[in-house]
Amino acid sequence: MLKKLTTLLFLIIPVLAIYAQRDIPFDGTVYTDIEKALKEPEKVRFLDLSKQKLKEIPAGVFELTNLEYLVLFKNKITVIPPEIGTLKKLRVMDISRNKIEVVPPEIGELTELRTLILNQNLIAALPPEIGNLKNLKSLDLWGNEIDELPVEISKLQETLEYLDLRVIYMSFEKQEAIINLLPETDIYFSNGCNCN
Repeated sequence: MLKKLTTLLFLIIPVLAIYAQRDIPFDGTVYTDIEKALKEPEKVRFLDLSKQKLKEIPAGVFELTNLEYLVLFKNKITVIPPEIGTLKKLRVMDISRNKIEVVPPEIGELTELRTLILNQNLIAALPPEIGNLKNLKSLDLWGNEIDELPVEISKLQETLEYLDLRVIYMSFEKQEAIINLLPETDIYFSNGCNCN
């Protein structure tokens, strides 16, 4: 019983850490319908389109220029379009549990972003522009295909507090390289391997 509890805590504590760092507290209106949001686009700060079986990010999202929180959790989205770079005030983006393969370089234009949640997708690499996210505190990539990070991410070593790379098949050497890029960041890995 104690062993099961210890294992459970080992799995839960990193998850609790990311929720604590998500910068989620919000006391305004949370919009869950893009059509309603577009009726007063200048007022929309929090848009939650999770679990709506979306295959793409609705084009109307990019008209919400005051958007700070974008939640697209658990859809069927395959592409983050370049227009993502128009959301200059975005602080939190959760696009986890989708089918994203590529993160566009325009992600680097979201310089107000504090939390980026991309877990459980099919991402194999991050663009060098990830290093432009000068306010990023939390980056969640667990359960993707990624096994190395661009050297430009080292520009975030003074701001990035949390990085989740669990459930990713990665050699000890690649884990060590990431630690060297981000020596001050709390990084969570699954067990490494003696593999290439």
